[in-house]
Amino acid sequence: MADPCHLRLACRNYDGTNAILRGVLDALGIELEVVEQVSVQGMFAAMYRGEFDVSEMSLAELIYYTSRNQSDFIGIPVFPSRMFRHGFIVVRRDAGVDTPQDLVGKRLGFLRWVQTAAVWIRGTLMNEYGVTPSNSQWHAASLHHWDDGSPETSVKLPGGAVIEVLQGEGSAADRAMAAIREGRLDMLGVTETQLPPLLADAGLKRLFEDYRDIEAEYFRKTRIFPIMHVLAVRKSVLEQHPDVSAALFDLFSQAKRQARQRFVDIPSQVMAWPRHALEQERAVFGGDSCPYGLDANRDVLNTFIEYCEAQGICERNLSPEELFAPETWDLTEQE
Repeated sequence: MADPCHLRLACRNYDGTNAILRGVLDALGIELEVVEQVSVQGMFAAMYRGEFDVSEMSLAELIYYTSRNQSDFIGIPVFPSRMFRHGFIVVRRDAGVDTPQDLVGKRLGFLRWVQTAAVWIRGTLMNEYGVTPSNSQWHAASLHHWDDGSPETSVKLPGGAVIEVLQGEGSAADRAMAAIREGRLDMLGVTETQLPPLLADAGLKRLFEDYRDIEAEYFRKTRIFPIMHVLAVRKSVLEQHPDVSAALFDLFSQAKRQARQRFVDIPSQVMAWPRHALEQERAVFGGDSCPYGLDANRDVLNTFIEYCEAQGICERNLSPEELFAPETWDLTEQE
């Protein structure tokens, strides 16, 4: 990279990004202004408005706009956030729902339609348990992360299923949480922010109480550890500095390796047996649970794109390559 470029980078403080936020690691040829983010919704909205050059981005939002040829940012195959979602399905105790199949005929709600966590939950219910928009009632409080105050949705599902809009006061999360508490929904798919207050309600429970075992079995069956966020960079940046994508890929790969080493070497103030936990996860995953790179994640991405197509989020046939800068297609992590 001939001339250093200055980039504003937004990301959360994960263990795998901490070294970047602390300035311990540098990207070759890039002067990074790193802005730590707490609000996922706010981070996505700011990137959408053009306030950052590089940022974590919702995988679902990237697919939505890429499939409509409306995105001014493109992905780098770095995935800062991955999470199983079986444990984030909340149901009313009085709804008669003890198994996922009991959701057939029920009222299912989600905060946003174009939300990666919700896409995974809906896709899992449809593909694994036969719960579909045609045999149950599906609701959403908003469409995108950045239209929180608008209850409008224009999603049209293949087959003609109608997505009802959750009405009420406040944000999308407020409206959705009120709907299940008031009995207007039987189930709500949420993220880690809404889960604790909902589970504190005596009238609500997780659909999968033994979610960890179910998620481990889901991985053994599908080999999928769901991707939530992808690193996105403005196309205008790559037009001027095409080597930025590879430099950022290397930077985040280094940061992840450092995080893994720190987990092994340094005692934890959160976990009493961190090594034991790591050994348990290695027994499930058989290696790196969060690989970077297109080829290492092709099956996960193809599954998610299929879910997006079935849910009206992906407007046309889309290949994983279209989501990422061409310079990154062959990148792999270095040991």
